[in-house]
Parts: sequence; structure tokens; C-alpha cells
Amino acid sequence: MVERIEAETPSAEGDAYWWALRISAISLAALAIVGATTAGLVRGSGGLWGAIAGAGLAALAALVTQGAMVVGYKKAPHVFASIVGGSWLAKMSVILVGMLVLSRVSGIDRPSFGVVALVGIVVSLGIDVMAVRKARVPYAMPSSNSENS
Repeated sequence: MVERIEAETPSAEGDAYWWALRISAISLAALAIVGATTAGLVRGSGGLWGAIAGAGLAALAALVTQGAMVVGYKKAPHVFASIVGGSWLAKMSVILVGMLVLSRVSGIDRPSFGVVALVGIVVSLGIDVMAVRKARVPYAMPSSNSENS
């Protein structure tokens, strides 16, 4: 039999999720500034707007999921999974609609958009991995009432 156990320090998991949210927001803001400046200088105003749109997409992809983790980590496992899964589905729908709309906008440089979006998503995934490793929260352990005792 398996039981849900709490972390030794109840805030360790929440601290890790808040850390990821803060660091991702800072990293994505820095990427937006550097990406927009670079793309604007290299590709003109289309590059500037493409980089800003790419940073926005990356922020949506990263921060919605991390926000759901912050909101749901104290909830029961099935509620937590519902919050994270529901936010993922909503986020994917918004991204799909956003990309369809952006594909019709002529003033956006697609390579700038793609590069900045890809870099932002990869950076945020790296931050997510570091946060999960930092939290090191056990989910379950064998019950002390086990028949094998």
C-alpha cells in the first residue's frame, strides 16, 4: 500500500515552484529585451515585433504552467493534476489561436519570432528541471502497515 507523504519542510516544494516562476519571468524579460534589440537591429521593425511576439509566446508557455504548479501544489494529487492539465490545455489553445493570428500579420519577421520563442521555451524548460530537482519532494513511500513487515 502507498500513502501520500508531506515534505520534511512543507514549504520546500512551494519555494521551488515560486523560484522557477520568478527566475523564468526575469529570464524571459531579459530575453525579450536582448532578442528585440538584436532582431530590431538585424531585421528591422519586423524583427523587433517578431522577437517581442516570440518572447510573449515563450512567457505564456512557461509562466502559465509554473503558475498552475504554484496554485496546485498543496492540493490533493488529482486536483493538482486537473489544475496543471487544464492550464496546459488552455495554454495550448491560446498558443494555437495566437499563432494562427500571427501567421496573417505581415509586419512580423518569422525567423526572429521562431528563434526567440524557441530560446525562451528551452530556457524555461531548463529552469523547470532545476526547480523539480531543487524541490526533491517524495510523492509516496511504502506504508508501515505493509504485509511484508
